[in-house]
Parts: sequence; C-alpha cells; structure tokens
Amino acid sequence: MKWLSESSSAKPLKDTQRFVMTELDFAQAPPNSTRRPAAADHTAEDEPICTIVSNDARIIERCAVIAVGAAVRINKCTDPQLLPADGSGPVLWGSDMAALAENTSRPVDVLVGLEDGEAIVWSLASRIPKARVAVLPSASQWLGEYLGLWAMRAGHGHTLALHSTAGGLGTTTLALLLAHAGTLSGLRSAMIDLDPHSQGAWPLVCTQPPTGIGWEELRQSGGALAAHQLAETLPKLRDTAILTWSQASRTHELEDQLVIRLLAAARQGFDLVVVDAGRAPHPQRLALNQFIDRNIATVSSLTVPASGEVVLCGEQKLRSTPAGFPQILGAFPDFPRISKAIERGQLYDSFKSRALRQHLSNLCLIPQMKEQHP
Repeated sequence: MKWLSESSSAKPLKDTQRFVMTELDFAQAPPNSTRRPAAADHTAEDEPICTIVSNDARIIERCAVIAVGAAVRINKCTDPQLLPADGSGPVLWGSDMAALAENTSRPVDVLVGLEDGEAIVWSLASRIPKARVAVLPSASQWLGEYLGLWAMRAGHGHTLALHSTAGGLGTTTLALLLAHAGTLSGLRSAMIDLDPHSQGAWPLVCTQPPTGIGWEELRQSGGALAAHQLAETLPKLRDTAILTWSQASRTHELEDQLVIRLLAAARQGFDLVVVDAGRAPHPQRLALNQFIDRNIATVSSLTVPASGEVVLCGEQKLRSTPAGFPQILGAFPDFPRISKAIERGQLYDSFKSRALRQHLSNLCLIPQMKEQHP
C-alpha cells in the first residue's frame, strides 16, 4: 500500500553511484553498478550476476566454477551486442572474443584467458588499459575474490545516509521517520544507528524495546550474520527494523570490519536502509561510503554546506543565500505532533499527520518499488 501519493512538486528519485573506492578495498575492486531498489519479494533478478563473453568452452567452464564459489550467477553471452548497457554486473571477456571489446561501448571489466594463450591476453590488455586480466588457473583465487567482493557490495537495498552539520537538528528523528515511511510504502526497511554519540533511538519510538539484537550483541558476535539472519533478528517496531544501542553512552566505537559486514548484510536483507550517521564528518566515513547510495546533510539555515544534497531541518526556509551550490531537497520543519509523540515515546504515531507525511514525500528520499510483471 502506498503511504502517500507524491505531490506534483515532488522531484523524481535520482539514481546515484554506489561504489566508492577507498583504501579499504582490495588492490583492484569490482566495478560499480547502479541498481534500482527492489520490491519486497525477491526474485532471481535480485541475485548477483556476472556475464562471460566467450565461445571457448574451457574458459566458460572455469569461470562458471569460480562464480559458483563466489555465490555469483554467471550468464554466457556470445554476441556483444546483446550485453546489457546498464552496468548490471561485472563483464568478463574471454580471450577468444576479447578483440571485439576494443571498439565497443559495452563494459570490459576483466579479460580472461588460459595459460596457453597468455600472450594474447596481455597483448589485448595493452590496448584496453582499464581492463583487468585473469590468466587461469593461476588467477582463479584473485577472480573469485573479485567477484565475491562485488557480490557482497551489490545488495539490492537502497542505502540512504543522514549526517548533520550541527547538533540538535533531529537527524535521528528524521532517519526513523524515513525508514518507517519506506515500510508504509511496501519496502522492507531498516534504520541503522551509526551515530558515534548516539543516546539510543528506543526512547523516541517506544517505552519498551521489542525483542531483538542491538549493537552490543552484534559487537560481541563480530557481526557474522547472513542477510536473512540479520533481517530476522533485528528488533522491529510496526514492521520497521531498528538497529541501535540499548544503553546511552558518551561515545560508541565500532570496528570498521563490523560496520562493513553489517551494512553488506543489511543491504542484501532490506529494500531500504536508512543510516543515522550523526554529526559530520563521521570517523568511519571511508567504510560507510562504500555502501551509501545517497548522502544527505541535515542542516539549519546557518550551517548549509557549500555542496551536496541537504534538508533544512526545524525551519521553513533559508534566512540567507548559502555559499557554493548545495542542492536543497526541501524543508522539514518542527511539527508539534512530532514533539508530543516523542514525549510519549511513540514517534510513529506522528504519521497520523497528513502534513508530516506530505513533507516527507516532498523530499523524494523514499525509493519506488519495482513494477511487478506478471
């Protein structure tokens, strides 16, 4: 059920690049792919997929074995003109057909060959400088890691991060509201509290937290959860999953690898992941940025950054013209209904306000579900 029809003034959802290179990556990381948010029902279309362009049975067989080990489905393509142009996954070119890749607009991510034709592969690679090279079987482990890393980060879930330019702007409140708006839109949604100075989100939304794990338990377990396990074990309030701290503290420290594993699983287990990143800059922004589709700054009229997408919180309009060229998505003013709902510990009751729902809708931060085809 759609929670609110978009207003005529609402801007269309903007696709952004997902994968950001950082020093945390392997020496050669997989390509980025821009994916639309998936519907709540997962199908084979949501599986990680790569493509091998080849007619050589030996190359195809070896690549298929490696792909299976990396939990990636592999498609065979014998006509480069039939390759998808949307960058839906890594494209491997066998040495028998790689000569066609020189003058194509299609992706060329990895040139794959066998050791008896190694010279041909390297000769082709010299003419396609952006392509990586995998000479099999010696490069089997590297190719498996390459595909596995891409699959880990290629979850279908749209990941939205909110970070504030000042304290007290209501970033956590907005993150909780956006996540629940996603739920009401029919998306499997989660709010992930990654604010290093979080006081815990539960007092805002309920007096008694529902059953499920929090950051304390995840930190002890090392975060080794599969996507379906994470979706099942996170506490849910009115069908919206919330990962936060059970107890307030002056600061919360999480290891980068825990954050990486958690976000990878969350993006595979949910359709919409809203991250409360606290005040910018986040100490783990390099790890976070590998998984974020959109970074949104919550600002006051006095703390507008020079660039990026921003939401004006607590005010209806800017008091002065900001420096630079920020993209102002809209305003999210103070609503008396929100304040009263927070006092009761029942934030989600504020969705009874049509004005609040309309303001959330006008920000155009809730992705649309894929159309279901019969």
